[in-house]
Amino acid sequence: MASSSSSSSPTYHSIPPITHQRDVFPQQITALAFDPVSDTLWSGSNSGQLSAFYSVLGLRGVSFRVGGTLAVKKIAVDDAVVRACCVAGEGVGCWSKGGLNKWYYRTPMAVTTFSHTVQSSTLAAATPSPELVLLNALTGAPTRIATVPAVVNQLHFASSSLLLTGGSDGFLRCHDPRTGLRVASGESAVRAHASEVQGLQSNGNVVYTTGWALRSGHPVPDPLVKLYDLRTMKALPPVVFPTGPAFINVLPRSSASLVLVSNQGLVNIVDTVNPSNVEFYQLDTPAFISSAAVSPTGAFMAFGDADGVVHLLTAADETVPFNGFEGQPVEWADAPEPLPDINWTDSTPLNTIGLPHYSSLLLSSYTPALVPRPPGPPPKIPPQILAAMKTNDNVAYAPLPRELRGTRNMVRASPTEARGRFRSAKTSGGTEDTPDAGFGAGDDVPRAYRRVEIEYSRFGVEDFDFGFYNKTEYSGLETHILNSYTNALLQVMHYAMPVRALAKSHITTDCAREHCLLCELGFVVRMLEDAHGTNCQSSNFCKAAGFLAQSVNAIELIDYGRDGPELDYAHTIQSFHRFFLDRLVLESTSPPHPVLLPAAFEPDDAPSPVTQLLGLDARTVSVCGSCKARREKRSVTHVLDAVYPRKVRYPPSAGTLTFSQLLTASLARAITHKAHCGACRHYAAFESSRAIAPADLPPFLALNANAHDEDAADTWRDRRGERFLSARVDVAPVEGEEAVEYEIRSIVCKIVAKDKRSHLVALVKVPEAEDPFNSAWYLFNDFLVQNISEDEALSFPGAWKVPAILYLERVDVRGALDLSCLPEKIDMSILSRDTSISLNRDPSLIKHAPLEPYELPTPGTVVAIDAEFVMMQREEVDLRSDGTKTVLRPPRLSLARVSVLRGGGAKEGVPLIDDHIHTSEMIVDYLTEFSGINFGDLDPMVSRFTLTPLKTVYKKLRLLVDSGCIFIGHGLSKDFRIINIFVPPERVIDTVDLYFIRARQRRLSLRFLAWVVLGEVIQEHTHDSIEDARTALRLYKAFQELEANGEFDTKLEEIYREGQKAVRFLVPILPVWADTYVS
Repeated sequence: MASSSSSSSPTYHSIPPITHQRDVFPQQITALAFDPVSDTLWSGSNSGQLSAFYSVLGLRGVSFRVGGTLAVKKIAVDDAVVRACCVAGEGVGCWSKGGLNKWYYRTPMAVTTFSHTVQSSTLAAATPSPELVLLNALTGAPTRIATVPAVVNQLHFASSSLLLTGGSDGFLRCHDPRTGLRVASGESAVRAHASEVQGLQSNGNVVYTTGWALRSGHPVPDPLVKLYDLRTMKALPPVVFPTGPAFINVLPRSSASLVLVSNQGLVNIVDTVNPSNVEFYQLDTPAFISSAAVSPTGAFMAFGDADGVVHLLTAADETVPFNGFEGQPVEWADAPEPLPDINWTDSTPLNTIGLPHYSSLLLSSYTPALVPRPPGPPPKIPPQILAAMKTNDNVAYAPLPRELRGTRNMVRASPTEARGRFRSAKTSGGTEDTPDAGFGAGDDVPRAYRRVEIEYSRFGVEDFDFGFYNKTEYSGLETHILNSYTNALLQVMHYAMPVRALAKSHITTDCAREHCLLCELGFVVRMLEDAHGTNCQSSNFCKAAGFLAQSVNAIELIDYGRDGPELDYAHTIQSFHRFFLDRLVLESTSPPHPVLLPAAFEPDDAPSPVTQLLGLDARTVSVCGSCKARREKRSVTHVLDAVYPRKVRYPPSAGTLTFSQLLTASLARAITHKAHCGACRHYAAFESSRAIAPADLPPFLALNANAHDEDAADTWRDRRGERFLSARVDVAPVEGEEAVEYEIRSIVCKIVAKDKRSHLVALVKVPEAEDPFNSAWYLFNDFLVQNISEDEALSFPGAWKVPAILYLERVDVRGALDLSCLPEKIDMSILSRDTSISLNRDPSLIKHAPLEPYELPTPGTVVAIDAEFVMMQREEVDLRSDGTKTVLRPPRLSLARVSVLRGGGAKEGVPLIDDHIHTSEMIVDYLTEFSGINFGDLDPMVSRFTLTPLKTVYKKLRLLVDSGCIFIGHGLSKDFRIINIFVPPERVIDTVDLYFIRARQRRLSLRFLAWVVLGEVIQEHTHDSIEDARTALRLYKAFQELEANGEFDTKLEEIYREGQKAVRFLVPILPVWADTYVS
C-alpha cells in the first residue's frame, strides 16, 4: 500500500483483511457498519445476507437475511439493535444482535433508504412513491407519511434537529423530523448536484454531499464535495476529489475531517478547514470498492470490495477493539447440542434412542379445528345408468335416462350460507318476505335480531338491497363505519322528540366548535326525518365521536373494527352514553338558555336545555355512624345507573323485585362507606343516600341498566309468563310522597349470539306511529327496521337479550314542555360570507363568488354540484385461495372538495361554493388522479385554496336542501352518500340516469358524454369539481333542448352506438396537434 501525507508519517496502516466471504462463496460486500458498543464489524452481502465479524481477526459470528434476495443496501447499528434494508426488498427491519427480528415495516414498494440515526425515537425511511415515512423506532409502526418532490436516496438526521434528504433530482432538502414536511422558515432546499445525491453527512452546522454530475448528457461522479451551512443553506467552498468520491464519512473526534473513498480504492482524509492538509492511501485490491465505514472512535476504517474482501486500515494497535473499549460481549450463534454416544449392537432396542425434549407443541400436533373431516362416500351410480353403460378404452359411458334429467346428478356437500341480497341479482319471481321477528326456541336469537352485515357486489354498496330489510317509513342506519355501534343510541335520541327539537335547533346557531356532537346529532336527525325509510349513515357523527373520545383519552369508546367475543358492547354503549350526555350539556351551555319547562325553571337561573330535559338535581346526604353528624352535597347528573339490591334484602317472603323498586333503589343509591368525620375527628362508617323530590324528577329519565353479571341480567328476564318491565311505572323517590308516573319510550339491548359475539339493537316506541289500532314499537337493528308488538319489545325471554339503556318519559309534564322558544331556521347569510380558514390563500385561485342577498335560493332554484374525496382508510378484503375476494369493509372516503354552481340567471355556471374541506385525520391516499387534491391542499397552514371546516360546508349544503333547491350532477347518489346528507329523489337530476338505456345495462361516464354530446374533452390530467359540475349542467341543458325538439331518444341511441365503436366507451386519445374533436 502506498501512502503520502502532508505530515511526517501516515496516520493509518493496513492490517490483514477479512477474507471469509471470498473464501466461502465470493460475493460483493455491499454495506458495512461498525458496532458502537462491541468489537464487531457488520457486513452485508450481495445476496441479502447480514453477517457479523468479531475483532480484527474476522471471526465469523451470527448471520441472517434481512428481507430480500438482493444486495443489502444499508446497515445502521446502535447500542442494542441492527437495522437494515435491501435493494428492491420488502421494506426495512430491526433485529437484535443475535439475529432475532424485532419488527419489519413492509411497503408496497421497496424502501430506497433510511436514516443512520434515530431522532426522538423516530426513524425515517423513504420509498419510490416518492414518500417519506416516519417510523416508531421501537415498534416499526408508521407515525407519519409525507409526500416529497423527488425520490430520496439519502437520509440523515443533523445535530441541529433537522432531517436532511438527498434526492434523485440532486436537491438537498431540510425537513421537520416531527412531521416530515419541508421546513417553512428560511431556505429549505438547494440544488447540490446536477444529478442524484450519492452521499450525505453532517458535522455541527455544516453538511457535506457527494453526487453525480452530467457530462454530455451522461452521469459521471461529481469531483466536488459540496459544503453547505445549515443555518442559511448557503454554499461553502467545496472540496476537490479528482477521481470522484463514491463514499463519504465524517472522521470522528476530528472537528472538520472527511474520509473520501473512490471506487478504485483511493482513500483521502481531508481537513475541510485547511484543504491542503490531506492524507492519501491506496488500497491494494484489483476489485472495485463497493462499501466503506469508519469506526466510532475513528481508529479503524473498513472497505468492502466486489470480491468479498473487507480491507482494514487502523491508526491503533491491533489489540484495540473496533469500538475502542471493552464493551458488550459479542453474541455468538447457538451451537447445537452434541448427540449422545450410543453403543450400537444387533441386540440394542430401538426405544433406547430418545426423542429430544420440547416445551411447546410440535407442528404435527394438530388441533381438532385443523384436522380436515374425511369426505363422505361418493354417491352411488343409479342402476338405470349401470344397466345401459358401455365401455370403450377403459372409459364407461351411458345415456342419461329420462327420469333423471334435470337433477344433474349433483349432491350438496353442506348447507350453503345465505348471501347478501343485491338489486342486480333480483329475479322476476319476486323477493322473500322480511325475516320473522318471532322468538326462537330457548336462547336462539330470532332472525330479525341477528347481526346484519352489508355485503358488496362488483357494483358497490349501492347495489345492496337495503329495501329487503326495511319496508317501513322509518330509516335505519348502516354499519361498516367505525363507531357505528352508536347507531342504536342515535335512534333513541331521534325519537325522543324534545331532544330531537333541541338538536335541530342547535344547528341553526353559529356554533364555533369544529367537532360538536350536538351539531352532528342535529344533522343526523334531519337526515332521518327527510329519508322516510331510505337507509342513512351517521359517518360524520361517528367521526366526531371518535375524535372527541380520543382527545380526552377515552380509548374504550373508540371502535377499531376488531370486535370479538371479549368485547362487551353493553358496557361500551353505556360508557359512551354517559360521555355523550356530558358533551351535549357542555355544547348547549351558550347563554341565554331557553326555558323548556316554565313551571320548573325561571328565565334567569335556567340551566342548559339538556339538563332541563335529563338532569337529576339531587342532594346526597351522609350521616356519620359514630357521632350522627349530617352533611349534604348537591349534585346534578344526567344518567341514572341501576343499582341492584342484595338478594338478602328481598327474601322470597318479601316478593320478587319489581322494576319500580329497582328505580327507587337506584335513585336513592343508599351505600355505606368509611371516611374521616370532621365533627368527631374519627375515621367512621358513613351511610349515604340521595334525596330527590318528586317535583325535581326530569321530563326524561336516562337509565344505564348495568346488567353486566348473570345475577343482574337474570333480574330482567321473564318468569312464569310475566314480564319484569311494564309499559308504565310509578317512581316514588321519597317514601310517603306521591309517586310520579313514567312511560318506557325506548330500550337499547345487547344481543348475544351463540358464539358470544354481541351487537346492539334499539326498541323504540315511535311517536309518529302511535294510534289505537297498531303497535307503535319498532325494532331498529342497524339498517333492519321492523314493527313489533309491545309485549315483544318489553320481554326478555332468554340470555340472548340483555338491556343496556332505557329512556323513560314523565307522563304528567309531556304537554307542559315549551319547545317554541327554540330557533328553527339557519341563518342564510352563511351562503354570502367568506368562510375560509386558510392562512396562505392565493387570491388568484378563488374561483367562486358567494351569493348576493337577492340571489339567495328559493324552492325550485337549480344548482349544479360535484364533490371530490380522499381516502382515510383502505378497504379490507378477504382473499381466497381460488383468487376471488370478498370486501369485508369498504374504503373510508372523506369529503375533500365540493363545488356548487349557479344553474341559471345572469351568472349561470359561476360557482357559489368552491370549498376545500379541512380534516385533522391522517389521509392515506389523496387519490390525486381522480380528485385533483394534492398534499397540503387540506392543511390550513399551507393550503392556497379556500379551506373550510366540514361542519360549515355541511351547513351550507343543508341550507340548500332545506331551501328546496334542485341539484344537477353526475353520479350524485354516491356523492350524497359520502357527504352524509339526504336529498329527496324528486329534487335530484342525475345525468348518469338521464343518458341511460336500461336495456343496455351500461351507464356512461361524464368524460364520454362530454366528448359525444358537447364535443369537449374534460378530465385530461385530473378531475376538477367545477369543471365536472359545469359539464353536468351543460348536459342537462342539452337534454332539455333535445327533449323539446323530440330528438333525445334518437340521440341517445346514437351515443350508445358511438360508444360501441370506441374501446369500452372510452374517449379516444387525441393527437397532440388536435385542438378539438367533435363527433
